[in-house]
Amino acid sequence: MTRAGRMTVRTLQLPLEQQPLPTYARDPRGLRLWHGTAVRPSAADWALLSPEERRRARRFTRPAETGHYVHAHARVRRIVAGLLDCPPGAIRFGREPCPGCGDAGHGRPRVASPDTVLRFNHSRSEADWLLAVAPEGQRVGADVEQIRPLSAFAGLVDSCLAPDERDYVNATADPVRRRRRFYRCWVRKEAVLKAVGTGLAGGLARLDVRPSEAGGAVVRAEGPGAGRFLVHDVPLGRGLAAAVAEELTDGRADHHAQARAAGRTGLFGNSSERTVPEFINGADEMAGHAG
Repeated sequence: MTRAGRMTVRTLQLPLEQQPLPTYARDPRGLRLWHGTAVRPSAADWALLSPEERRRARRFTRPAETGHYVHAHARVRRIVAGLLDCPPGAIRFGREPCPGCGDAGHGRPRVASPDTVLRFNHSRSEADWLLAVAPEGQRVGADVEQIRPLSAFAGLVDSCLAPDERDYVNATADPVRRRRRFYRCWVRKEAVLKAVGTGLAGGLARLDVRPSEAGGAVVRAEGPGAGRFLVHDVPLGRGLAAAVAEELTDGRADHHAQARAAGRTGLFGNSSERTVPEFINGADEMAGHAG
């Protein structure tokens, strides 16, 4: 099936293990999300990866990390192939140029072959992975993080948050609630900046993801890759924090704002700090571009 010579996403029943999260399977905007926990990869998983993916997998120092990477990337490949109705081995991934510096080495991931309007983004933290697919071609970003204590929390509040976000975090003296509030900001920021295409190099403190708003928030990213994005939390259970950001075009932002004004939080429910785990990741997890 093609549109202007491009493959479009099939309307089909995927195998059970490839079904999206149920809430997102009903999303009228077309966004689909998958979450999974990687297990020991099979020989078939290894065989699906590209030579570059296999080289990258072997660069991890811990065997468990190699296994997590291989299994997660094989799952992503199978899901995308199912949507495009082609063999998983036929999928070739690449990168869009970074809107900030033009380098295609760290822009948004893309399906280089077959040609398609579909866009996607995925994130992995230890064994857990999150995949977001935008069949209509809008920019999308996703972030998932396993939770662990962070000793440099206070420094990150000062260096990474916009002024209103700092006020939101500092409005409570309770250390657990402060961590929850900070982490709500963090995963939203990373999701938006991955959708923009610059990743964290796009400037954390310049982006306000409006964490005090219930449900999703419409935010504006300025600078290279500027645009409007709907960002919201993805509740995946205790021990994980996640968010997804989707580009808003053709009046979608206005429709969402009207729904909020009418007191409806929409498909994704009322996201709040209560859905965010108690601790935040180590600083070594908080780096990178839009991968």
